[in-house]
Amino acid sequence: MSQETIVAIVIAIIGSGGSGVFVTWILSKVDQRHDPLHEGVRELLFCKLEALHHQMVDAGGIASIPLKQSAERIYAAYHGLGGNGTGTSMIQDIRDAHIANTD
Repeated sequence: MSQETIVAIVIAIIGSGGSGVFVTWILSKVDQRHDPLHEGVRELLFCKLEALHHQMVDAGGIASIPLKQSAERIYAAYHGLGGNGTGTSMIQDIRDAHIANTD
C-alpha cells in the first residue's frame, strides 16, 4: 500500500468522525492492561485503597498525612492500570477527610 493511500485513509477516518473508534481500536491492540497479571495487581491496589478508606472511616473521617500520601500513591498506580469508579470515589473521600491532629 502506498504512502498516499495510507494518508488518504487516515484523512477519511478523521474526516468521518471515526477517529475515536480508530484510536480506541489501535490502543486495544497495544494496551496490555487486560492480561491476568495487570488485572490482579489492579485488584490488589484496589483492596489496599479500600483498607485505607476503611481506616479513615473508622477514625471518624479523619486521616493522617501519611495515610493520605499512601492513598495517593496507590490510587495513581491503580488508575494507571485502568482502575476507576469506586476507587475514584474512595480516593476522593480520603482527599476530603480532615487531617489528623499530630499533637
